[in-house]
Amino acid sequence: MLARSLICRLAADAPKTKTSAHDLPQLARLLQRSILNRNGLTPPAANARARAGKSALVHYRRSYATATATVKKPAAKKPAATKPTATVKKAVKTTAASKTPAAAAKKKKAPAAKKKPAAKKKPAAKKKKPTVKPKAKRAKKELTPDEKERAKVREYKAKALQPPSRSPVSGYMVFVGEALKGTTNATGPQATRMQATTQKWKSLTPAELEHYNHIAQERTEARQAEFDAWVLSHTPEQITAANTARNHLRRIRRTSSGRSIGPQYVAKLQDPRHVVRVQTSYIRFMTERYASNDLKNIKFADAAKLISNEWKALSASEKEKYNNAYAVEKQARTQT
Repeated sequence: MLARSLICRLAADAPKTKTSAHDLPQLARLLQRSILNRNGLTPPAANARARAGKSALVHYRRSYATATATVKKPAAKKPAATKPTATVKKAVKTTAASKTPAAAAKKKKAPAAKKKPAAKKKPAAKKKKPTVKPKAKRAKKELTPDEKERAKVREYKAKALQPPSRSPVSGYMVFVGEALKGTTNATGPQATRMQATTQKWKSLTPAELEHYNHIAQERTEARQAEFDAWVLSHTPEQITAANTARNHLRRIRRTSSGRSIGPQYVAKLQDPRHVVRVQTSYIRFMTERYASNDLKNIKFADAAKLISNEWKALSASEKEKYNNAYAVEKQARTQT
């Protein structure tokens, strides 16, 4: 009882802190000292009291251990486990390594290496464009006189135009066309067939000849109408240029030997829109002399000299007829 009361007093005198089973030996030593000091340090009594105190302490220890074992503390809630990211793991490793003395020594010994500046990239060299050599101009081939003339003929033919044919159709042509219509695959030479056709033409009656002539006249008129429509489909300037080119072709055909230029490129194109100049008195006289057929089979140069001499030999009264005709036509043109 005495030991228990002492322990309770010591517990009350001690500062108000949490005590545990680890503080009991200190309490026991403190109790022994206090008892010895109090009772005059008598060995028999001190030993008896020490044994009593030890037994009380043992009993107190057992009672304290059982009390603490029966009382269970509530389990603290553990936070939800989260997987540490790679960056957290790296940070933990680095901090753990830095805490070790070896790592600290390495840090002190090894100075931080200076980072080398990144090498600047050289700009890519610009690709040079391949130089293309200009093609050498071919030397123009010199044309021969014959080749030059052929080139002119091609140029004039392109300007001359090619109208539909307006040549008149005869009754004989109509008869021959009907007679040879279905004999393209006939046997025998063509000359003999033409001779037989000509004999038949001569043996025709006047009524039959009149029939073929009438058909020929209709075809001639149809050709002329087609030609006039073709002329009007072009401008007067185009017809004038075509006639100029036809004049050049006519001269080439006369001067060149062996040159084949068809009549379709030589004949003059008649355009009703073309304004004809008023004929002078001398031109009227010359036209009248050619129409008389007195100068037939005479060269043009010689005929022109004869007409000129005749015109000079005329008197004023004889020339008055031609002068009056010229004045009347000229006045009519000016009024229109």
